Amino acid sequence: MKIKFAKQASIALVAGVLLTAVAGCSAASDPGQAAQGDQGNTGQQEATITLGRVVGSDNKFKNGETIENNVHTKWAKEKFGIDFKVDWTVGTGDAYTTKLRLLLNSNEKLPDVFTLNDPTLENQVVDSGKVMDIDEAFDKYASQRLKDLYAQYPEIWNTVTYDGKHYGLPTFNANSSFSVLWIRQDWLDTLGLKAPKTIADMEAVMDAFVNRDPDGNGIKDTLGLSLSLKKGVTAVKDTFMVSSDFLFGQSAIPTYWTEGPDGKLQYGSVQPTVKEGLIKLSEWMSKGYLDKDAGIMDEAKAAESFVQGKSGMVFGPTWMASYPFSADMTFDYVPVPIPAGIDGKMGFGSEPQSSVRFYFNKDFKYMEAFFNYLDAIMGPGFYDPSSELANGWAEGYDYVIVDGKPVYDQDKIPGGWIDVKKYTIYGNDIQTPKKELEVMAKLGQGKTPETPYEMYFSARPKKWAEAAAVLQTYIDEASVFDKYTGPPTATMAQKGELLRKMESEAFLKIIYGQESPDSFDSFVEKWKSSGGDDITKEVNEWYQALNQ
Repeated sequence: MKIKFAKQASIALVAGVLLTAVAGCSAASDPGQAAQGDQGNTGQQEATITLGRVVGSDNKFKNGETIENNVHTKWAKEKFGIDFKVDWTVGTGDAYTTKLRLLLNSNEKLPDVFTLNDPTLENQVVDSGKVMDIDEAFDKYASQRLKDLYAQYPEIWNTVTYDGKHYGLPTFNANSSFSVLWIRQDWLDTLGLKAPKTIADMEAVMDAFVNRDPDGNGIKDTLGLSLSLKKGVTAVKDTFMVSSDFLFGQSAIPTYWTEGPDGKLQYGSVQPTVKEGLIKLSEWMSKGYLDKDAGIMDEAKAAESFVQGKSGMVFGPTWMASYPFSADMTFDYVPVPIPAGIDGKMGFGSEPQSSVRFYFNKDFKYMEAFFNYLDAIMGPGFYDPSSELANGWAEGYDYVIVDGKPVYDQDKIPGGWIDVKKYTIYGNDIQTPKKELEVMAKLGQGKTPETPYEMYFSARPKKWAEAAAVLQTYIDEASVFDKYTGPPTATMAQKGELLRKMESEAFLKIIYGQESPDSFDSFVEKWKSSGGDDITKEVNEWYQALNQ
């Protein structure tokens, strides 16, 4: 069954995926599985793979190298017989998007292998008939550890499933950073309080942080919680830190589609428990627990109150220890588990399992070489100590060996440090779920770094590792995933922006006391009649087709 999706929407595409600097190499659970690339090119056929590449200002080279001819492409040719040919380059991801769209619309040849991160464009590419169904190639050529990984997370295939076939290869997000509660331990100690475990506990702590002068300056100038509401009441897919989703537990995360009791997908923002959460936020705003400008503050601005020592708590990822936190924050703050939400359960909106997918030209002939190469460059993502890439991507580029051990001090690398992973076909390291968390949590538990991965991550701020150790204790039970991973449906494309604006305005009016909490019920009815019911029907047609 082919689900009808919108054909026109804003398109964002990456080639050489640009991930945030805080997402490091992940590590692995299968040390006995050596990367196939370590075996070398033992007589296999040479494979030419054409690409389009983004070569931006962050792509650095030395030794006269280029994006097509460099230390990594030479390694790929030596090990796997792969000759990467770059048909064209552009300077930005937007320019890459435009180029690929033009190729598609003018019926010109697409690259042999390319990456996409926009479900609408992916749907258009599949509909064009220009990319292959990869099921046979995956079954025949993927390494066992790759097969095991995808079998462990079968729902990741939903992002590339059309009529029961898989037309792309999803890559995994790390899912290793979200989310903890950062809190002022010195304020807790001064006031004789403990970290909150429930929303009621949290309210008591916020009240004390606001009304009992925790910083001792004799002025009522402190906040209970830093919060960004500029993008609405949202989770990580919209608000990447300083969000409010912890409040709702697991029953309904605003903007997320999750399964209801009947097994059908339901939109979180219109569920009854969200009304309860909005009532709480309204109470917190009226009592001065939140910054009155939270509704117009983006994430960075909202975090400033905690960074500057004026707020007692902030909810967000473990990597906040690196940004926006800094060594200038000399007060005592710690990561603790998030409190149980209004439904009595710990919960937060997780980042998607996959943001980027590989697609393959239907005429591409070298899937075996691709999967051999992919397995090898995923060695760091699998935390494979036997991987040829365990120490780094290329000696003399992103690390050097001193006294038999890898050293990552950039000042000690002749000719300067080079981010070689940007030369790969993916443009970054490819993650596996929660492997980075395992490494960071071990460091956070005070254990001595032993492997190259652990030594590399040990350079990160200590509080990042401590937060990882905290998160590891509840991430499995608390993560809530958005189960709708398809392209915008027809009604979403027509009315989704209007409905989202309606939602944000209705919620903020309740939070700021401009409307009564009962206006939520009117919003729900208007949302349904203005296209929400049609979207819900379309979303469930997609979901039902996946499970047939």
